[in-house]
Amino acid sequence: MKTLPAILLALALGCGRAYGGFFPDGAFTDDARGLCGAQFLKVPPSARFAALAGAGLTLEWRDSFFLNPAAAPAGGSAVSASYEALLEGSSRTGLVFARGSGAETFSAGLLYNNSSPGLEKFDGAGNGSGAEFTAYDAALGAGWARRLAWGALGVNLKYIKSRLAEASGASAALDAGLVFREPSPSATELAVAVRNFGPPLKLGSQTAPLPAELSGGLKWKYAPDFNIFIEGRLPADHSPYLIFAGEWFLRSSAASGLFLRSGLNFKNYDDHGFMGAFAGGFGLKLGGFTADYAFSPYGELGAAHRMTLGLAWGSAPAPAATGARLPVGALLAVAPFYAESGVTETEAAVVRNLVESELAKTGRFKVTDRSRVEFVLAEQKLSYAGLSAPAEAGQLAALAGAGYGVFGSVSKDAAGYRIVVGFAGPGGTVLASESAVAAEDYLFRDASRRVVAGLAGR
Repeated sequence: MKTLPAILLALALGCGRAYGGFFPDGAFTDDARGLCGAQFLKVPPSARFAALAGAGLTLEWRDSFFLNPAAAPAGGSAVSASYEALLEGSSRTGLVFARGSGAETFSAGLLYNNSSPGLEKFDGAGNGSGAEFTAYDAALGAGWARRLAWGALGVNLKYIKSRLAEASGASAALDAGLVFREPSPSATELAVAVRNFGPPLKLGSQTAPLPAELSGGLKWKYAPDFNIFIEGRLPADHSPYLIFAGEWFLRSSAASGLFLRSGLNFKNYDDHGFMGAFAGGFGLKLGGFTADYAFSPYGELGAAHRMTLGLAWGSAPAPAATGARLPVGALLAVAPFYAESGVTETEAAVVRNLVESELAKTGRFKVTDRSRVEFVLAEQKLSYAGLSAPAEAGQLAALAGAGYGVFGSVSKDAAGYRIVVGFAGPGGTVLASESAVAAEDYLFRDASRRVVAGLAGR
């Protein structure tokens, strides 16, 4: 995180020459246009982000490796492959692998840019030799992210290699970011990120700074399946600009549906007009499989097409619903819920509160006063983490004077948040269990109602 003070210092110094060549002359203004190298790093190789005109700092997504490492996916494994058909026959390929373990996610990514295939060599007089030369750029990196009660933080390190004919050069860069998420039912999330911060790239006799960028923005959940993004960018080789975007998920089930996306990126508005600022696309989600497409026009220059395929797997399935019907008026003690991989203690506590409230609303059950449960926990020094196990939940119920214990857990996988709740009798016998999936945290209440409805109907 030492890079952030350096960025802020450079901003405070304005347009002068930055120390050590990390920024171009006239940095963060249009005077610096064309003065940075490794241009292939500027736009993340992701059809989802491209369809949002470059927005998506807060999105917990596998391709966040290239935009904001703090938004790496939590829980299970995920892989994605992107291909972009760019202008003048150029293309880019991006690969990402992410693996979540507990509250941490480790990821790796590769970006390869085939700059200009089939270029012919010319001499000083402009005569073609008939021979072709090689031009490419590549970046290989690894990242780490950690989820915390207030959000997440992450960092990536990457090695950069460029080649133009016989000249080649290399450098290294750092990406870092933060995401701030309030517990449900908050409708907003905030994020800040620094990308491509590192020493200049020397290619032959020429040296150029990397395209460093400071960004920030928010996501507003306007509706359960509709997000609005407002983000700002401060690139080293351009004046600041804004991005406005929206994403609508047309849900067919808890884990499947169609995404519609669009956005306006005002970076190129002055050069290419509205059609240079516009981007759009769609995505298909079928469980852990996703396919995304983006269309980005550039006015008279043409258009870029991007395609990304992704797959997520590795999360444990929820237990099948099972059990018997409890008697009407049964007294229940609700134990703290266990936060499994990819879930914070705060999120698990929110679900516990919602389930407890829904159990009381059914009229079939009585719920032991929370203060009595907390007193028993403190007096007996019982472990919160262990109370998701039926045996401990049954023990808690007996100590609190209840007939049955309620245990639960919240995990996260490609489908969303998986909530499992069950009833435990004396000795820890599992009498009933039910599960539901909440695609996002703002759907916790709906998922809790479905779980309780299933349990109450037994």
